[in-house]
Amino acid sequence: MIITNGFKHTRSIVRLLSSITVSFLLIFPSIATADLIDAFQNGGFEGYVGNTNSFNNGTPPGWTTTAGTPDVFNASTNFGDFMWTSSSTGGDFLHGIGWDGNGYVESALQVGLDGLVIGQEYEISFEQTISNGFWPEGDGYWEIIFGTESHSSQIMAMPDLGTASEWVWQTFIFTATYTIQTLEVVAHGATDLRADLGIDSFFLGDPGTNPDNPDTPATPIPEPFTLTLLALGVLGVIRKRKART
Repeated sequence: MIITNGFKHTRSIVRLLSSITVSFLLIFPSIATADLIDAFQNGGFEGYVGNTNSFNNGTPPGWTTTAGTPDVFNASTNFGDFMWTSSSTGGDFLHGIGWDGNGYVESALQVGLDGLVIGQEYEISFEQTISNGFWPEGDGYWEIIFGTESHSSQIMAMPDLGTASEWVWQTFIFTATYTIQTLEVVAHGATDLRADLGIDSFFLGDPGTNPDNPDTPATPIPEPFTLTLLALGVLGVIRKRKART
């Protein structure tokens, strides 16, 4: 009789644990989509094998040119009067020219990012810089287009000739309107003059989970599976005590 009551009690606890797990997933849907953007590739813009010390008209693996002729640069790119520095993650970065006053922009695209949840918010964050390698040049910024929504980054002031600005983090929150969306980065000039821009450390995922972004430190939330294991451990102790009685 004691064992039967203990079994019934055990089943009640298991049902309770299942209910808690489901409720947790409903409250924190982002956990269920931790691997949501499997199609997103190469936020560090690495893997280009051409000459990075010239206008190479190249995009790294995972990215496709959609306007103009963007390039892959790094901190060693110094032709002309250019001078660049490394972002916090280092390596290569994407260079784009924005010359809106002349009707010219450069952009790159990621096509068909799958696994999105309609109505859910996603963080897009990255580092940006601007360099003065030609004269005259002006201020500039990046436009990020994700699905039907777009945001413009902070306008960067043109530095002195032969120098580059510090890399600065930008963080935006987008809401998915489709389960599959495109992602595009577009270089813009904020004046009628040309602007030479860099973008790196690009991240797309759940808000607050970019480990490289100091502006949005991650706030860990216990995963349902971990909570369930903990609860099952407690359940095991209860069952052992029941068996002894």
